[in-house]
Amino acid sequence: MLDRIMTGDELKKLRSEYDVTQSELASYLGYISNGKPNRSMIARFENNHAVINPRISRLIQNYFMEFNRVEEFEHEPQ
Repeated sequence: MLDRIMTGDELKKLRSEYDVTQSELASYLGYISNGKPNRSMIARFENNHAVINPRISRLIQNYFMEFNRVEEFEHEPQ
């Protein structure tokens, strides 16, 4: 995965590739407003209205790395 700060375009591409909603990612990152995931922060990242800081970038990378681990596990011979 990336070893640098992620761009909004890269985030959008990853979400699309793994079929993850903005709400799902917002919930994972702890962006909650009135008890619900705040997907607007993810949209702000993707549209370059907010910069993804190094800590959030690492969390996002870890989130999508989990998808790779699950896929590897599901394809291992039994």
